[in-house]
Amino acid sequence: NDQQVIMGWTSEEDNLGPQRGWQGCHTLPRTIFLSDDGYELRSRPIEALKTLRNETSHRHFTDVVLDTKIPFEPVPDVKGNQVEIVINWQFPMYQNLDFGLIVLSTPDGQQRTSIGITSRNNTSVMMNSDLPGWDYLSVPQITQWSDCQIACNKDNKCQAWTYVQDREINNNCFLKSGVPLLTSNSVCTSGVKQREAGEQIVWVYIDRSLSQRNPDAAHEPIHAPIWLQPSTMNTQWILELDIFIDHSVIEIFEPYGGRLALTGHVYPEEENANTFAVYVNEPATAGGHIIINTLDIWNLNTIWTEGHKFF
Repeated sequence: NDQQVIMGWTSEEDNLGPQRGWQGCHTLPRTIFLSDDGYELRSRPIEALKTLRNETSHRHFTDVVLDTKIPFEPVPDVKGNQVEIVINWQFPMYQNLDFGLIVLSTPDGQQRTSIGITSRNNTSVMMNSDLPGWDYLSVPQITQWSDCQIACNKDNKCQAWTYVQDREINNNCFLKSGVPLLTSNSVCTSGVKQREAGEQIVWVYIDRSLSQRNPDAAHEPIHAPIWLQPSTMNTQWILELDIFIDHSVIEIFEPYGGRLALTGHVYPEEENANTFAVYVNEPATAGGHIIINTLDIWNLNTIWTEGHKFF
């Protein structure tokens, strides 16, 4: 049907773990396409993956309002580690927020993986914040953060910047070719180059800090930024994510616009790490709400037919 389909490769991130006869695996097949303006190559899961959904396992939730800080709130009547999740989030524009969905969790939440969204009310200048990574240039003769911001705005390659106030001149302003995940740092001021008026960048991330006990497995977060465009119809952002979990592999897509594709490995040791939950680290302020418009979860059938199993 004239689709352009690609498959990627996900490497293992537990080099000292027990061997099981293979190393890495293919990602889910994705169809690729151009954005409406023809400038960006985008991807989404192929439609045929929907045939793996076990419809008898389907659970559907609507209009879940998350108004307060929530460390761990289990999703009722759902368990699984080979699943597809489609979640439609609604959240206020231009606020400091951090919230998400917990997967592959033990019932007490001691071992878990978080798939979250974080945003800031003003990403053009963020005090006490670092954007570690993606550096391509250290700008000389910079003495204040505003000059670092100006240097980024003048450079076509620059997408973000960080000014480190306790570094010496010529080693304190760093221009970045991408937008790393935001972290707190009292000696840094950072910013993201703004694009069109009203747009806001948010980060989608996989927090693996509690995904496994093994210190040799990867624990650092995986993340990607996504730009949201305002419309006259909406006063809140809407972001839908299509999440696939296959035991140790997590893949996240933004299914309609195709602007996001994240893949990562986790290695939960606990047999009962199959619980789902929601969390809110930074709730909306007065006049705003974080809402799950819809949440759909399916267990997925195996692709292996009887007599043709790989193991």
